[in-house]
Amino acid sequence: MSFPDDVGWDSRLDGAELLLVLVRSGYSKEYLLFYNFNMSQTERIFYILDLLMGRGSFTRKEVARHFDVSEKQIWRDKEYLRDRCPLSCGNLDIVYDNAKKAYVLTSESRDALTRWRAATSLGIVRDKESGNAKISSSSSMVLSDASYITYKSYASESFSPSVYDRIMTAMREKRRILLCYPSSKKHPKRVVEPLRLINYGEIWYLVASVDDAILTYSLSRISDVSVLDERVAFSDYERLEKLLDGYGIYSDDNERREYVIRFYSWAIAIVSNQVWQKDQKLRLLEDGRVLEMRIPVSNHTELLSRILFYGDAAEPVSPEDFVDEYRRKCMLMAGRYERV
Repeated sequence: MSFPDDVGWDSRLDGAELLLVLVRSGYSKEYLLFYNFNMSQTERIFYILDLLMGRGSFTRKEVARHFDVSEKQIWRDKEYLRDRCPLSCGNLDIVYDNAKKAYVLTSESRDALTRWRAATSLGIVRDKESGNAKISSSSSMVLSDASYITYKSYASESFSPSVYDRIMTAMREKRRILLCYPSSKKHPKRVVEPLRLINYGEIWYLVASVDDAILTYSLSRISDVSVLDERVAFSDYERLEKLLDGYGIYSDDNERREYVIRFYSWAIAIVSNQVWQKDQKLRLLEDGRVLEMRIPVSNHTELLSRILFYGDAAEPVSPEDFVDEYRRKCMLMAGRYERV
């Protein structure tokens, strides 16, 4: 960061103290807006994070010496991470370890920071592989991690950029849209109220209100969109958030029911480490030979296909109508192979 040549300043001053020097030197507030004092703090913050993610500790003295600032400034940086951390991992609980004579993270904060590190590294890789090779983090640890990560999506669907752009415009302006959805024989064209876009497994979906129902449309199947002058009337966003919090992409207004599925053999090790829905319950039965999952679901369309993925290593137990549908699917598949 450069400073006006006619300002005498001490490099050990922190941002607030330096600002005071510039103000006393006669520089206007408009002029000072060109100087980004937060940039130096950002560099210090990421340096501290790199030390915490690397060796697990830091001292105020070493960071102050590295940036040629006061230890008091590093104390404020530490407090900033503790009380107003801007990262998605949330505030970090940094404590002083008397044995190490250095600052360390509590185990809970260290886990949260590691999850942020993994997610941010993956984001950099995804940006690079999509042709958007921007650097979204100043953490050297994150950039190093990204060089060892390969991102693969099990599926992706192309969509019209103009459709995406018009939907976003309509949502920002709270206007209805005329949707062209050729794959729907009943409603190939329909006026809907766009509420949210969801990226689910690298596939985009539009959640929209239609005649008091909330429906989900695949963005790749929307051939055209016209933004109308009519205003969106939908206002029950608590209902919307409840639906979005449900299992899978096909959540609806139906009452959530508890579904019971049992897993065997190789599926136990996989499912026991997965969270399908935040309110699910897992327990081992028969001395660990069976894993039982209880999960609240309003629409079981996706749940059915997910269980079928596990073949004979999974079976539904309840509700009865779900078990019957699962059995019919299995019989149809078996019948197809018997005809070959």
